[in-house]
Amino acid sequence: MRINLLFGFLGSGKTTLARNLLQTDSQGRKMAVIVNEFGDVGIDGAILEGREQGENIDMVELTSGCLCCTLKGSLLTAVEELRHKSDVDQIVIEATGVAEPEEMIETFSDPSFKEIYDMGPMVTVVDTPKFMRIREMLGPFYEAQVKNADTVILNKTDLAAADSLEEVRHEVLGLNPDVEIVFAEHCDIDTEMLLFGPESRVMAEALGKPAKDHGHGHGHDHDHDHDHRHAPADSFILDASGGGSRSGVESYFSSAPENIWRCKGFIILDDQPVLIQFTMGQLDITDAKPRENYHIVFIGPDIDKDDITASFRKTVMEGFL
Repeated sequence: MRINLLFGFLGSGKTTLARNLLQTDSQGRKMAVIVNEFGDVGIDGAILEGREQGENIDMVELTSGCLCCTLKGSLLTAVEELRHKSDVDQIVIEATGVAEPEEMIETFSDPSFKEIYDMGPMVTVVDTPKFMRIREMLGPFYEAQVKNADTVILNKTDLAAADSLEEVRHEVLGLNPDVEIVFAEHCDIDTEMLLFGPESRVMAEALGKPAKDHGHGHGHDHDHDHDHRHAPADSFILDASGGGSRSGVESYFSSAPENIWRCKGFIILDDQPVLIQFTMGQLDITDAKPRENYHIVFIGPDIDKDDITASFRKTVMEGFL
């Protein structure tokens, strides 16, 4: 059984990559997708909805925690349950944007797993135009997602200037000289290299080290207690069932507080169900199918739930509630 781990900060494009992987010809293999959400409502799972219903795809959704810490037991349980389905050949795990790769590597680097699992390349998706800003903001936490990758996808290249692309490429190689860099728009890449390509070099190095050194590949020194201190993100869910206006959404996010790193969810705008995705200044609104429940998840450090709820409802939903 092969396992593919996908990392990347909030809004980088991991879910888009997962969708692309699901659309790849699986060559008859039975695939399973494990989606980890930071928050109680599974937005990424809903985005993938319709892609996971094929004959060769299962989906498991884990919420209210992070795969690399509080949900580690749930992750291993899910993987074991899928393994015992004899027809499951491949598991793609999309980690939350605040997951720490070292802990995930440790989870899967137990020597007893070596005979059971074939670890595909560790993949980190980078929001290229925002790389320098996010790195400055998060420091070692963000850098670890690059240092512990076999492949880094420099995504959203269509939104970055040529000199900026070269600068980011140079910075990534400075953090991880052995990494394979792939430039992409909308994570449109050769997905077969991830699903059927070589095994993970990072994981192989981890398997060759004593247990106490797990997660410290590439010779990097991580003085690290796992408490998300480098990414102190909070989250809360806003009930958006009342609907709102598109102009209101655009107005709200044009001046949204800087500590709103990520906002993602479903709402009805001007009688049309839509998916809202906002990441540090960039807003995308796409049409969606009608659904039973409409929620929006806000993620960021020290976010004021009451203030955001009041201002969002006043700007976007007033007159619709």
